[in-house]
Amino acid sequence: MDKLEYNCDLLKTTRESKKITAHSIAADLCLGERHIISIEENSLQYFGSVSLKYASLKKYIAALGLKNEEVIFNFNEVDPTPSLLKKT
Repeated sequence: MDKLEYNCDLLKTTRESKKITAHSIAADLCLGERHIISIEENSLQYFGSVSLKYASLKKYIAALGLKNEEVIFNFNEVDPTPSLLKKT
């Protein structure tokens, strides 16, 4: 999952159009507001791994009422398995 690419602008504009603050959706998802901002800026800054960001991203997408396929590019090709758990 080295190349997690998604439409971060769609997430932010959807959240704002529903008049939801980053703080309130973060509380609903048991995340920090900085995690929501990080997802919307396509940053890994506040996540320990890409796998954690991916799991949080999927929760965020569902909370906004969107589909994974609408947001995550090549959704069916993304392997969410953490690199340490992959067999070589």
